Amino acid sequence: MILFLASSIPPIGIKIGSAEAITTLAALWVVFLAIFVTRFELRSLAMRLSQQYGHAKHLLKEARDSRAEVVQALDDLAHANRQLMLLNQRVSDLRSIAEEGQKAKTNFVAQVSHEFRTPLNMIIGLVDLLVDAPEIYDATLSPRMRDALQIIYRNCQHLTNMVNDVLDLSRIETERMTLHKEHVSLKELIENAVDVVRPLLESKKLAVRVNVADDVPNVYCDGTRVEQVILNLVSNCARFTEKGGISIQASVQGHYLQVSIADTGMGISATDLGRIFEPFTQGTADSQRAKAGSGLGLSISKQFIELHGGRMWVESELGIGTTFYFGLPLFSPSSPTTRPGHQISESWIWHERRSSPSFPDSHYYPRIVVCDETGDLYAMLTRIAGEVELIDTREVAGLLAALKHAPAQAVLVNVATTEGLDRVSQAVKQEAKGTPILGCTIPRSLDQVKKLGLQTQLTKPITRVDLARTLAEYNGPVERVFVVDDDPEAAELFAQMLRVCDSSLIIETIHDGEEALNRLRACPPDIMFLDYVMPKMDGLKLLEVMSHDDDIPMVPTFLVSAQAPWDTPPKSNYLYVTVDDGFSLNNLLLSALDLSSLLLHPHRTQDSALE
Repeated sequence: MILFLASSIPPIGIKIGSAEAITTLAALWVVFLAIFVTRFELRSLAMRLSQQYGHAKHLLKEARDSRAEVVQALDDLAHANRQLMLLNQRVSDLRSIAEEGQKAKTNFVAQVSHEFRTPLNMIIGLVDLLVDAPEIYDATLSPRMRDALQIIYRNCQHLTNMVNDVLDLSRIETERMTLHKEHVSLKELIENAVDVVRPLLESKKLAVRVNVADDVPNVYCDGTRVEQVILNLVSNCARFTEKGGISIQASVQGHYLQVSIADTGMGISATDLGRIFEPFTQGTADSQRAKAGSGLGLSISKQFIELHGGRMWVESELGIGTTFYFGLPLFSPSSPTTRPGHQISESWIWHERRSSPSFPDSHYYPRIVVCDETGDLYAMLTRIAGEVELIDTREVAGLLAALKHAPAQAVLVNVATTEGLDRVSQAVKQEAKGTPILGCTIPRSLDQVKKLGLQTQLTKPITRVDLARTLAEYNGPVERVFVVDDDPEAAELFAQMLRVCDSSLIIETIHDGEEALNRLRACPPDIMFLDYVMPKMDGLKLLEVMSHDDDIPMVPTFLVSAQAPWDTPPKSNYLYVTVDDGFSLNNLLLSALDLSSLLLHPHRTQDSALE
């Protein structure tokens, strides 16, 4: 208002109403208005800046707090990471300890199970003699005593079956189970298994239907193990089926041969169905427990099938029945064969190329010459060779001829002693310089041992019936028999059981390998029962000595053992490596590193080993 009043008074010396006065007043009004607007805007801007400054201070505080939290979180994360690394290390250590403990437990169980067989053999053999031939002990058994002995016999047989199951399970867990595969008829395996269970089926009046399709070919498998699987499944179905019957079918399904074994029994509950293949697992029902065995049969059967590259499963419904299925692959592994084209024939005519050569991408297989007089090593290696060309030779002359035919990455020699390896290596160094030579000791297989006079192997516990069947199946007259066993009680038990089988036999018990050799030279028997495990000279060593002694004839021998020596995969006791130029310090160091890496990681794939 004051400004307005002041501006309304005309300045001195200016006439009111003149143009200059009006222009001056308008200019003053514009200036005052601009000042007012500018002042208002400045105040508004100052207020906004003040607010933004406060907000910025708040954001800065929050940023500082967040940064502190992030730093704390990073510190906590680093601490947690250290703890996690320690926990991972502890878990790894504990896992290693657990795996070692599992392996030690399995080996212990296997060893104890083998030790069970010897006393079981004594108990079963003595009980069998007491029941069937009490007169050799000048005794007469009462009915109650005979029944008691029968109970002892049945329980010992049950314990024997459990020991065999535990041994099979331990071999699988320790990866020492060896499969002896060949082309077998599945129909024959099924019929053999049904014949074993037939007495139980007939006693329960159960029908058996076997339907094997006409297009079912022979399957490449371990016939003994697959027959054991079928026997386990059929016997289980027979035990848990009271009426109706069992149906067995086999047909080709794609690349697999599928077998189904169905029963009309009580069925399996959903709770038990999920763990039916676990070791030592039995049904929860009391009736199932009363009929169940050790709970190992299904677990072992499933693992047998998986070892063949197949699978096993089950379908069941309570009150209707159960069906077990398993499938085996139909294809058989192809063995690498020697390919032609290692040399150029002199009769070929050379023609000059008129175009640029074009080389396709080719993959050349490593070539290894195997020299093994037994011939077993080549057959075993072909199963795992993959893309490795193996050349089979039996003596040094054949080895040198193969190396002259074409170079090889290495020579693999199977020898009994290092002296034999030195002889082979000297010959190779002269004919094929620079070729690495690897020596190993792989024991003879069962077929090779049979050439030394071995007829078969009897696994403890052995009953009088087993010995009677062995004598009946032997083709030839038997008058004198040697029983070689370092345990005098076991040897005497065998002698008594043999006398019950045939009272006309002249039986001599021997308790030492050297003594057995002396007696064999002096008065060889018609047949010999030989214990495998003896302290100074085991059974196989005794056979080896016999084969090189001209004074000892080829005596038919039956090996007696609680453990078959060929049940486990063959292994070499040492690996000998040599090359004609020797190893420089650099090559020696690199070879030691590569070899140690391979030994520390024995399960490394073959492809990675060839890279």
